[in-house]
Amino acid sequence: MKPETDPRQPDFADLSARVYRLCLALLGDGTDAGDAAQESLSRAWSGRGRKRDGVSWWTWTGGFAVRVCREMRRGRAVRAKVRSLDGIAYPPQGKRQEARGKRDREEGRGLHEAIMALPDRQREVTVLRLLVGLSTERAARMLGCPEGTIKSNLHKALSNLRAKMDESGLADEVRGV
Repeated sequence: MKPETDPRQPDFADLSARVYRLCLALLGDGTDAGDAAQESLSRAWSGRGRKRDGVSWWTWTGGFAVRVCREMRRGRAVRAKVRSLDGIAYPPQGKRQEARGKRDREEGRGLHEAIMALPDRQREVTVLRLLVGLSTERAARMLGCPEGTIKSNLHKALSNLRAKMDESGLADEVRGV
């Protein structure tokens, strides 16, 4: 039999297990689910002052878990899109074509590394606009800033990428962007 508990305070053992199971179902990976559950519980506890009476801790924290998992899935999709630069498929047509495909993959890796080295906002804008293919308007809404800021950050990012690629001798990779 459970001891009397304060309804204003959650049973963290039960709540954390339920949140973890929800995150595991949404993400399918135990490590990511553990990270998402921890972040969800942290956000829910930090925002506990906004929790309305009558709303269960499970409902309150589950909402955070769904949003955190959504954020993680989006992050996975973007990372997968960026990683796909390494696995660009070029149909080889003889040894000459195979050599070109290898060079193209190396250039893709160089571009990937250059993108990952950009400042956060420039990297986010570059990924959202060029790799994910979002419009300027949609990227601005997603990042919560004006369209002009997106354009400015993309311009700076492309300038930085060109400079980095010039240094490494792979400038042609970004010139077409």
